[in-house]
Amino acid sequence: MLKLPKNILSHPKILRIEEMLTSNLRQLHSEGRMRVPSWAFTDGVRQGLKKAYDSKNLVQGLEAISDHLDQELKGLKSLKKQPGQTQNDRLSRLIILSNDGSERFYHNAESILSRHAGRAMACVVQASSEELGAAFTKKSNPAKAFLIAERKALEDFLAAMAESI
Repeated sequence: MLKLPKNILSHPKILRIEEMLTSNLRQLHSEGRMRVPSWAFTDGVRQGLKKAYDSKNLVQGLEAISDHLDQELKGLKSLKKQPGQTQNDRLSRLIILSNDGSERFYHNAESILSRHAGRAMACVVQASSEELGAAFTKKSNPAKAFLIAERKALEDFLAAMAESI
């Protein structure tokens, strides 16, 4: 597992957060190499996603997520070339997937995770794309994938989940 964001390490429920990220793991697809946590669609998940959505730190759809992460990676690579710049692998992005995607959908998600393994992870929420979409999109369109696209938003999400347990 990636190191957690530094600011979450002092959270009073840090052990619960670590447990959420490392237990109830499942493969993304039948031939998958990665295992990701599977979470119930709890009030904590809803509250955390709503907060990320309200702060405009939620990217919807695998293609948009891939583009967003690829652009960030390009910037990180150019920063790395500058003298004195070091970057540690640390969790700063989270992809949240519905539980009703196709094999191809989850294969594509795993491909994205492979490219961004140094800072991103995924989880599968036990909710359909219709349930996720109704909760977090303006038009209640189905939504199979969301990215929490900023470290602070991820910290807030993890804290909201830990507080709801």
